[in-house]
Amino acid sequence: MAVNIGLFTLYVLVSSFGLFKLKSASGFLSPDFLLGFAFYGAGFLIWYSVLTRLPLSVVFPVAAGSLVVATQIIGYVFLGETIRAAHAAGVALILAGIVLIFVRV
Repeated sequence: MAVNIGLFTLYVLVSSFGLFKLKSASGFLSPDFLLGFAFYGAGFLIWYSVLTRLPLSVVFPVAAGSLVVATQIIGYVFLGETIRAAHAAGVALILAGIVLIFVRV
């Protein structure tokens, strides 16, 4: 199970970093774009490995929620985006949903 959690965590980190670099790219085929594209592509390969090991009904909602939370953090910390109270409450509900899904497992 530790390998699955590690792979899943790697997927979220690699994909989130790829999205960050794509967002911060100055244009198509810029170094940031190419790096973001490479990381996002690597995330897809890791995602495929995760899908072959874990139940889809568990891993997909947790992955979607984890990416939402990770991109919110990246947007706030690295891109200077604001997070309103309602936005933070939504992220908290997503985290609660992730916990509830894992309690089911």
